[in-house]
This record gives sequence, C-alpha cells and structure tokens, in this order.
Amino acid sequence: MQEKNNAPIIVLGGDGYLGWPLALRLARQHRDRKIIIADNLSRRRLVKSLGADSLIPISSPSSRLAASRSIYGVTNLEFLHLDVNSEALTTLIRARQPIAIYHLAQQCSAPLSMRSREDALMTLRNNEEGNMRLLWAVKDHVPNCHIIKLGTFGEYAKSGLDIAEGYFRPSYNGKTAQRPVPYPRQSDDIYHASKINDTNYISIACRIWGLRITDVMQSTIFGAWTSDIAEHASLYTRLDYDEFYGTVVNRFLTQALCGQALTVYGSGHQRTGLMSLNDSVSSMAELWQQTPDKNEHRVINHLTEESFSINELADTIRDLVKDEGFPVEIQRGRFDPRGENEPSKLDYTVERRHVERRGQQEGLAEVVAKTLRMLLPYKNNINTTQLQPSHRWQQQAKAAKTASGDVVPLITTPQSDDDEGRWQRFQQTEFAYDHINLNPGTLGSPAASVLRAQREFETSDIMAFPVGQYGEGRKALLAAVTSANDLWPNREHQLQISAGASQCSNILALNLVRMCNAKQRKLKVLTTPHEHIGGTGAFERLPEFEVTYLSPDQLNHYDQFIEAVDTLRPDVAFFSHIAYDNAHIFPVCDWGRAVKERIPACWVLYDVSQSLGLMAPPLDYADVVFGSCHKWLFGPRGSGLMWTSPAFREQSGGLNWSGLPLIDDASSVGFSPAGGMDFSIFAGVGAALDLHRKIGEANIRQRCRYLASKLRQGLDALLLSYNIEHRFLNKQYALSCEAGVLTVAFKDYDPYPLYHAMNQRGVHCKCIKDTCKRGEARQLLRFGVPFYETEARLEYALSVMDECIRWVNLAGGRVVAGQRSPAG
Repeated sequence: MQEKNNAPIIVLGGDGYLGWPLALRLARQHRDRKIIIADNLSRRRLVKSLGADSLIPISSPSSRLAASRSIYGVTNLEFLHLDVNSEALTTLIRARQPIAIYHLAQQCSAPLSMRSREDALMTLRNNEEGNMRLLWAVKDHVPNCHIIKLGTFGEYAKSGLDIAEGYFRPSYNGKTAQRPVPYPRQSDDIYHASKINDTNYISIACRIWGLRITDVMQSTIFGAWTSDIAEHASLYTRLDYDEFYGTVVNRFLTQALCGQALTVYGSGHQRTGLMSLNDSVSSMAELWQQTPDKNEHRVINHLTEESFSINELADTIRDLVKDEGFPVEIQRGRFDPRGENEPSKLDYTVERRHVERRGQQEGLAEVVAKTLRMLLPYKNNINTTQLQPSHRWQQQAKAAKTASGDVVPLITTPQSDDDEGRWQRFQQTEFAYDHINLNPGTLGSPAASVLRAQREFETSDIMAFPVGQYGEGRKALLAAVTSANDLWPNREHQLQISAGASQCSNILALNLVRMCNAKQRKLKVLTTPHEHIGGTGAFERLPEFEVTYLSPDQLNHYDQFIEAVDTLRPDVAFFSHIAYDNAHIFPVCDWGRAVKERIPACWVLYDVSQSLGLMAPPLDYADVVFGSCHKWLFGPRGSGLMWTSPAFREQSGGLNWSGLPLIDDASSVGFSPAGGMDFSIFAGVGAALDLHRKIGEANIRQRCRYLASKLRQGLDALLLSYNIEHRFLNKQYALSCEAGVLTVAFKDYDPYPLYHAMNQRGVHCKCIKDTCKRGEARQLLRFGVPFYETEARLEYALSVMDECIRWVNLAGGRVVAGQRSPAG
C-alpha cells in the first residue's frame, strides 16, 4: 500500500484498559507520526455508574499526555473527545487521512449487556453502529487505510473442534468446502453477539468494498504492567475487578490482595485463553504495519495461554500468589451468574500463527508478580462488595436504573455515570454547541429553550398586529419580572428588565450627572481596579466624574477600606460583585454598609454581571444593582436586570425619559422600557429564568466550582509540562473564589497567540493583556466554566490547548495575519 508520509494513526477507545498503553507504545515507537486518541470516556462513567471503579487510580487524558511528555518526551500524542456513534468520526477520518485505525471503542462487558433491555440496546448501538460508521467512513475517504479491529476470542463456538485462525475448509457428510469459510461463531450474551455481527460486517467490507482489515480475536487480557507504564503511576492504565468489567485473572488477583477466596463460577470446566497486557500491547502495536492485501479479511487469534480451564487457572493463581505472600483458598460453585456448567474441560487446540511467530512471551508467574507489586499500594481501595456477582443472566433482567425524564441533575459533583450522564444529556438538550465557550462572563451561549422562546414569539402572526405586539410583549415582560422576583425575593428594591450592563452603566452615569449637577464640582467615584470597562467606562470618560481606585490593601483590610471612604467622601461608590479579571468575590454589602453609614447621600451601585446566574444578587445598602442576562444566565443578547431602591427612584425620577411605559403602572414611568422594541427578548429572559430555577442556584454554583477545579488541575499540569511559568489569581484577596472561574497569570509568556489558536479550534476563553489601573502590566487568561459543560468536553478542551501550545511554540510564539492553527 502506498503510504502517506507521516499520516496519523487513530486509536478509537484510546482511553481504555488496552487502548491507553497501546497508544503510548505507538507514540514512543513512531515519534514522527501523530497518534490520535479518540474516546468519549464512557468506560470511566459506566464503571462508576455500577458503584465500582478502577483499583488503580488513573489520571485524566490531559494529565496522561502531560506525563508522557515529561517522562518520555512524547509530543505526538493527541486526545480528542469523540463518540464513534456520531458524524464526528467521519469528520475526523476525512480531515486527518489516517494510515491506520485501531478500533477498540466498544462496550466490552458481557454481564452488563445482559443486565437489562436498556443495557442490551446500548451495547448494540454503541458497538454495531460505531463499527458500521467506521467502515463507511474508511470506504468513502481513506479506502487504503488499515483497520485493526479488536474482536474477541469469545466469538467462537467452542464445541471441541480445533479453532482455526480465521477462515478454514470444514468437512461434513464426506464433503469438504471448496472455498474457505469463517470458523463457526456462537454467543450466549448480547455483547458477544454484537462482536459476531461486527465480524460479519467486516467480512462484507473486505469482500465487497476491498477494504484492508485485521480482525483480532483477543483473549482475556490480564495484568497492569507494560514496559512503557513500568513504575510511573501517572501513566497507569485502569484495572477493574467488579462483576461487570473485572476479567477473571484481575479479579482473582484483587481477591488475593484482600484475603478473599478466589471465586470460580459454575463448574469451572469452561476454558479461557489468556494474554498479558504487555504482550497484547506489543503484538497489537506491530499490526498496523502488517497491512493485509486489498479485499483480505485477516483474522488473528490473539492469545498466549490457550489451555486453562477456570479451575486450572484458579489453582495456578493460588499457588503463584502464595509464593508472593498472599495465601488464599478457592471457592467453587457458589456463584453461577452465567449458567456455566460444562461437565468437563473441552479438548481443542487453537491455531495462532501470528502470536507464535513473535517468539517468547511473558510467563504467567512473571505477570502475576509484577501486577501484585503495582496493586499493593492500592489494597485499601478495594470494595469487597464488588467482588461477588449479584446479577444472573438467566433470570428476567430488571430494568436498569435510568435517569428520569427531568432535565434537572440532582448531583453536581458526579459519583456515577448516571450523574455525569444526565449532565451530558442536559448539555445536548439545552447547549448542543460544538464550540466550547469558557468565556461566559463576557458573552454566554444562549440556551436552546431561550432561543426557542424568542423564535416562537417572533414567528407568531402577532408580528403583523402592532397593538398585539405590545400586548404580548407586556405579558412576556410581566412573566419575566414575576420569575425573577420568585427567584430573588426582595422587599425594598423594584426590579425591571433592562438592557445589558454596559448600557445600564452609561444611562446611570448620565442620570447621576443630571441628579448631582448642583454640586458645581466633579463627582467623586470610588471603585476597584478590577472593573470591566463596560461598567466603569462612562464614569472614567465623562469629565463630570473623578474616579479613585482602591488599593490592594484597602480591598483586603476592612479598616483601611473605611479609612479610604472617610478620606475621599465619594459621591458614587461603584463595586462589582465578582471582579472582572481575577474572579474574586467582593464583600460588596459590607462595603455598601460602610459607605452608607458614613455618607448617606452617596449613591451605591453594584454591578452583578459576573455573578448573576451564579449566586443571588446582593441588594443590601445598594441604590442600584444591575447585571446582564446574556452572561451566566445564558439569556438573550443585550438583556439585563436592574434593581432600584425607593430613594434612588424618588430622586432620579426615571431612567427612560420618552414614551409610555410598557407596564401600565405609575411607579414604572421612567423605569419600564418604552416604545417599540424587540419584545421577544422578554420571552427569552423569562425562559432563561425558568431554566435557572429548574436547575437550582445551589446546583449551578456547585457544578461550576467542581468543573472549574477539574479544569484547573488539568491546566496546571499542562502548563507545567511545557515549563510555562504561571500562577492562578483566584485567591489573591481575602475571600477564596467560589464562582467557577479561574484566572491564570503569566510572567514571561505571551498568552495571546495561544488564545488566538484556541479560538480557531473552537475553544474560547478571555485574554486580558494590558496595563491595569495600578500601572502594572498583566497577561491573563480567564476561564469560566458553565454548569452545563461536561468532564469529557473539558478533557477535549485541554487536548486542544495542548495542541495549540505546541503549535504556538513551533511558530515561535507569533500570530501571523492569515495564519491558522492546525485543524482539529
């Protein structure tokens, strides 16, 4: 086959037990070739949904890539969060034109596939649909690409007949087949049936389309050690021991570690093939270069130990672990979840020419010793309740617990697949954007229900009925105000649906000038150096104002803050609830009280744009509180909320000076919007508030904080792996940040080229590169993590950042006009 120079290799399912060490081996062996890991991290979620977890703690994909770069200097690994059951697979293959694709991205638990109808359907859809999408994508876009498909030795119908490696010529009734046919296959569970169907589809693709495919009939893999992982805990792969994902040897070793008897299911006469993880990785890593001929469906029986029955295996493991200091007994016949009652050990041989050509393999004793040494530090992590099966295949399966139809996730820090899975479904329902917006504090991505509410308002025939538009607009406005008041009840302040924060600030500044023009001097404004220009810009640019910025000490120490108020005697105090640059939550109500106690005539303004939607708006001691709905509330563009005190309303007389108010209420004159406008915004604000109430403010805030902490860990590891000096600003002041936002400051690293490259790849944050009010240069990247994002999408974002840092380094840290970062 004609090879494209340096064409990448894709490992579908490259986050898994076999997939990760295989991808790492390929990356080390072929440093001039990109190795793309594509995985949706479903194995992690599925295992947790069963109340289990890997005995060995495993790092996130981004941390693994950082560790491989640090330990081995590997720079050619790339992680993509990708579901094989989506068009993203075809897009990836079309864009990257791989030379080889390893397909390991399948639900691999036979017990899980037999647990319930839902689990069976999930297995079929994931496995067969993903395989079919792969075959069509390769056929259409890279027909010479070599597919290495991970099948299973469990596909074979084990009847005592010797097992051929792939195709053979059977005999029956004295006749021998004239052409080779596949070895018979049979399954007792849905998982293996899906793999048998995969093999049939692969055979068709080779015979009819001329594809080149190697079908690996993989036996039971065991152990946790490979020559690449070795003693590096940051590179460890998973090791499961529960009834659904724990393979027999790994389960036996876990039982031995905690002193439990080795449990042999059924009669124990059933046979299994075995292969160590390191042997499987070594052999699989060679296969992509051994390309089959066109139309050839090559089948490989992948096992090094072929003769064990489960009884013999238990006896052998017992003796080996005893030599390692873990004496255990064997418990036979107590559990039989699968109905495995073979009367005796079947007698057959297995053809395995490929494995035998590779020469000496690892011995069972050597692998057991290495694995026990790796597992020993995590002995106390073993959950012994996971070692005994509780599901029987023959009984009518009870429906697996599934998420309710509710949109509302009840748990914000996920403990199981159901928790994280519900967030994923919610994200796909309300925020199904391909781009990842980690900059909602500037402009959030509207929820689908918000866009739908606006669209329904605009598509109504009411748009041809002017008076009707006002009437329907009034209804939508009143509904939105009611929703906001229900969310954030207040007795003194009156709420209005307003424009965004920047427009509100402009109107307020002009109104304050009008109200205070009798002073015949500049109005003194006290504020912080951490305000957005959209909030303080009008005060800074209008000549009627003189702005003073609080120092870090005055922000940090209440007595110094009071001294500053007493010294300046401000006319206006302008404070953001959450700082624009470092996301610190300011004690604005304490500050407001101090100002009002000393200067009752001072107007106190709170800008809540960076907090509205994350926490309740602070209203105490404020004359005006305002914020945008198009940020953390994910509402319509240009919309906002404003609360005004009775004193402010009385003295100002209004903020809107023309037209009749949309709301027919004397107290709304001058404050309610007037005149013709886009009334659909009110419908959108109402939908945003309804969604906010449905999710729950506490859930939203906790979820944002949880995701931000995950992002911070990954980002910190990523930057450290490139030796980029940085620090996080979120704890710069007295109160720690709780807003789901993190800001990274750089000293000698220009973040703008990275920011630019990330934008081109669909991952967005805020880049602040300027001189702050105190005259200090600052280079910041600010990330805000919306509550609806998922761990998997954050991992993808980190993988994009990894790629972009490398690209920026190669480009010498420059952004050239028209230059684009590498495509995803």
